[in-house]
Amino acid sequence: MEYKQLTEDSVVDYLKSVPAAKEVLGDLDNLDIREIGDGNLNFVYFITNKSDPTQTAVLKQAVPFLRIVGKDWPLPKERMTFEIMALENESDLTPEHVPEIFHSSHDMSLVLMQNLKDYPVLRGQMNEGKYFPNLAEHVSTFLAKNLFYTSDWYLDHRTKKEMVKKFINIDLCKITEDFIFTHPFCKSDTNAYNERLTEKDINFIHEDDELKIHQAELKYKFMNNAEALLHGDLHTGSIMADAEKTYVIDPEFAFFGPAGFDVALFIGNMFLAYFAHAHRQTLLGNDPSEYRTWILDQIRETWNKFEVKFESYWKEHFEAEKDLFWDYPGGEKAHAEYRRRNIARIFDDAMGIAGSVMIRRILGLAKVSDIADIEDLDARAEVERMGLRMGRELIINHTKYTTIEAVADLATGISPADQAVPASSAT
Repeated sequence: MEYKQLTEDSVVDYLKSVPAAKEVLGDLDNLDIREIGDGNLNFVYFITNKSDPTQTAVLKQAVPFLRIVGKDWPLPKERMTFEIMALENESDLTPEHVPEIFHSSHDMSLVLMQNLKDYPVLRGQMNEGKYFPNLAEHVSTFLAKNLFYTSDWYLDHRTKKEMVKKFINIDLCKITEDFIFTHPFCKSDTNAYNERLTEKDINFIHEDDELKIHQAELKYKFMNNAEALLHGDLHTGSIMADAEKTYVIDPEFAFFGPAGFDVALFIGNMFLAYFAHAHRQTLLGNDPSEYRTWILDQIRETWNKFEVKFESYWKEHFEAEKDLFWDYPGGEKAHAEYRRRNIARIFDDAMGIAGSVMIRRILGLAKVSDIADIEDLDARAEVERMGLRMGRELIINHTKYTTIEAVADLATGISPADQAVPASSAT
């Protein structure tokens, strides 16, 4: 089918050409269709049978431009191909943590999938101070399985290289290279700042020689280390959850990159939430200590559980594979040390990139509502300075932080868990 951009009025006609749509939605002449996309890239339609709300789905379509900017910023619609392929791969490895796919079309650059309406976006719920007892357990499983089982540590050489070729996601990788690793670190026209940040605050990042060198090295790793299939955009805005279940959505940035990248995205965004709740908890009338401590616990547990799971999958594969390379009296012990060193390097990469993520969300174009929606600009600036300080430290000195506990201590050193940033606080 030739590509055309759908609208609320034309979605039904398209669905009538899709056999799976009737199975999922029932009467296709009795549908409620609402475009609810609030992201940067695509159009998203909620589709529900008016007579039976349990018959529902989401249709997501890529358009040939960057939605956040408009048609003046062309972007190939074929990016949806990467999302479809990534969803299929994630469904094989972690079906409990991704939406079910009912139909996909590369020609139309769209996917029809499970409506997760009962699982709101994690970021918005955390902004309200909600707790998620299974978050670290579920996110660590998603990360460990999808990263290990798409790496050279597990796949045969042909499968891995063919997958790398299939996932060369040129245009969206360029967005990441620009908007995470480059533009926020220089005086780019794409940047956007809280007006209460001073020139000194901004030059703290833009004019630091050591920071620039380390940041350039992290960007080089992102561009060249094809270790595992990444989700590519795994932050709290790409997770939908309730107290029992956790789903990861929107893998359109998927490609093969450093195994620590997805870990960095999630942890970096969680640290931003930690800083934001120094103010947000005061708005909710709470002492900030309890919720901020919970966020730090999720960060620690996510990494610690990831490390254990990743190593266990690797060890199990090693024992089953009986690789001749390690088949000698000391081979098992040596391989254990090899695993340890590589997981330590994943952590090192993740902490450095987490610093990039934190700075990007403060100085770059794409913000996080945790901070950007703070109406008191002075309070927001105080929170942002915390994030900039930690981001800079992680980029420059990430090799010095060898445990997640040490990184959490860095955060509490910048802002103790019981610190409150009330409205119109001193800056």
